[in-house]
Amino acid sequence: MKRLNRQEAKQLGINKCHGSVCAKHPELEGFRWVSGACVECAREHIRKGRKANPERTKEHQQKNNEKTKLNPVQVEKKRIRDAAYRKANKEKVRAVQVAWNARHPEKIAAHKQTAKGKYKVQKNVDTAMRRASMKQRTPSWLTADDHWMIEQAYELAQIRAKMFGFDWHVDHIIPLQGKTVSGLHVPWNLQVIPGVLNIRKGNRLVESVF
Repeated sequence: MKRLNRQEAKQLGINKCHGSVCAKHPELEGFRWVSGACVECAREHIRKGRKANPERTKEHQQKNNEKTKLNPVQVEKKRIRDAAYRKANKEKVRAVQVAWNARHPEKIAAHKQTAKGKYKVQKNVDTAMRRASMKQRTPSWLTADDHWMIEQAYELAQIRAKMFGFDWHVDHIIPLQGKTVSGLHVPWNLQVIPGVLNIRKGNRLVESVF
């Protein structure tokens, strides 16, 4: 990649260039903003300013978020950027979500209550269809032990939900109503996974959701 000087970068509309080597950060080999500041020095200055003025930083972020919401181009860019970050940092994102849920149980409860009322009719329809599908896909040759193992899977989901503080679902590894496959409601086709992963998986057949 060509190392652009300040004038070349400005002509191309690029906000970073190469110039004199910074004494504090020689490893960057003179990588600077077009304004002239060393990239890492500028970042350190911003971090110090945010730490020294948290309220001002929060207000500034809120204003930027409001501006972004009014610009459809920026909204789409943010959506793509956020999706890429979540895909590249699944464990980190999940840890942040779990920590946030643990700190705000009242918000989680309020959200569930709102969603419950908003989607009550559709949820009832989906539940009825799912129960009918499970009944249809449950073989008559299952033994009493097989039915007990199925019950244990649902109990395990409830136990994990209490332990971890977020929903766990009993998922059919081979979907009951997949577009290309149709599994059975049997113990060896069940797995207990986080609800968010089950929702993301949907009716698709995937090798692993973890």
